[in-house]
Amino acid sequence: MRPVHRLCAVIALICALPAVARTRVVHPGESIQEAVDRSRPGDTVLVLPGLYREPGRPCPTNAARTCAVVISKDDIRLIGKPRPGAPVVLENAGGQHTGIAVARVGATGAECLSQRRQRIDGSLVEGFTIRGFDRNGIFMLCVDHWLIDSVAAHDNAAYGLFPSHCGTGRVVRSVATGANDTGIYVGQSHDVRMDHNLAYDNVNGFEVESSIRVQVEHNVAFQNTAGLVMFIEPGADILVSQDNRIAHNVMYDNNRPNTCEPGDEVCIIPPGVGILSVGGERNRIENNWVWNNDTVGIALVDSCSAIGLEPGSPECDALGFNPFPRDTRIQRNVALGNGTAPAQPPGADLLWNGTGTGNCWRDNLAVLLVPPVLPRCD
Repeated sequence: MRPVHRLCAVIALICALPAVARTRVVHPGESIQEAVDRSRPGDTVLVLPGLYREPGRPCPTNAARTCAVVISKDDIRLIGKPRPGAPVVLENAGGQHTGIAVARVGATGAECLSQRRQRIDGSLVEGFTIRGFDRNGIFMLCVDHWLIDSVAAHDNAAYGLFPSHCGTGRVVRSVATGANDTGIYVGQSHDVRMDHNLAYDNVNGFEVESSIRVQVEHNVAFQNTAGLVMFIEPGADILVSQDNRIAHNVMYDNNRPNTCEPGDEVCIIPPGVGILSVGGERNRIENNWVWNNDTVGIALVDSCSAIGLEPGSPECDALGFNPFPRDTRIQRNVALGNGTAPAQPPGADLLWNGTGTGNCWRDNLAVLLVPPVLPRCD
């Protein structure tokens, strides 16, 4: 082979080889964002214990706001490595909307559902304490194959952890406190697992909004206004709540006053709610322990009644989706000591407002039922 041909063959072979993933280590005093910017898909940004206040940059979905750290590439692994007594803390440097934002620049929820170029494939955020941001601790928009693991989100004004319009993913071993909307949220998403998390001192501990096949399992919620709320958001890009499963969770003492921002939809949530399921189809609520929630342990109602509309009224019909719960199964739960001081009577361990079709209850341990006899599952 002639030398020039040999050289061309070597260059072609090198170009064909996959890029080697790198790990970039960030020390206290260095910039997490700079390490993210230097990274390529498959790389890991490893952040050592310390307090980090990033200068921030325009948020990817709203350039008028500032996010501390922005990830807009596929398959970036952002990992904090805390030690006992030495966390990895990302803190609001002042006026920052979100701690960590994972989204394509310019992505919108309505468009990313059908446009692949607006979606991110692969994202991991692990091992951080994120605190004091003006809106969100972590915000993920239009991300597939993602993981939030062992993150603590404290005193972020609206949401602790906030994936929206996302595909397959998971929130695990994380804790959220001090959110005036929701500690750990999944909305307008599908095939997400939320498991082994803790939420306390929020308005909603956990929320599943307008989503499909979300599994909420082995979580604990206490001292929130409501432990868990599942519903369809009117006007959302996705108008279903379907095939979700709420199982093996512990929801107790959720009697915190509602500290929502005025005008927020969660302002309608009364203190003292364990699990509230609003509308939806083929959802399952099973094997949960729910106790000492002053208003209700587990409630199933329609979307119109939940927002103060008369079922069957023109305003209710104008919501654009079926507001009534259908084929919801509530079974094998322990719901005791609830409804003893309801903010909105009647109080109950198990409550159904009588709307919808095919809903049923089976093998629940409860004392205070509204109505006294609930339809039994076959």
